Amino acid sequence: MPNSSQSAFIPQGPTIAVVATTPAPVGVQAPSATSQSGQYRVVNSGATTVFLGVGPTSLAAQASAVAPIAGSPSSAIPLLPGAVEILSFGELAFFSGLSSAAATVYITPGSGV
Repeated sequence: MPNSSQSAFIPQGPTIAVVATTPAPVGVQAPSATSQSGQYRVVNSGATTVFLGVGPTSLAAQASAVAPIAGSPSSAIPLLPGAVEILSFGELAFFSGLSSAAATVYITPGSGV
């Protein structure tokens, strides 16, 4: 029996575009038109993996957009080319991205799965 308490993703603010590059740019915020739930639809439209940095400020998001290497973990979230994810972060999060070639990541605030 399906779980009726889960609803489809409902956008609650404008979509932002984050251009992931090397080095990672200063983070941008995805503003919400209603009360912020902390959920975001994230789409990597690029042809390369993006290491998504998230933080409470633009500089914290930029600093967390770091590719992990053996022996050095990273808080960045790897987004494979073409990935579409619904992710939960703190309210009013900022986003940045590191990529070996320019890639656009679209981020929409909202709620649901």
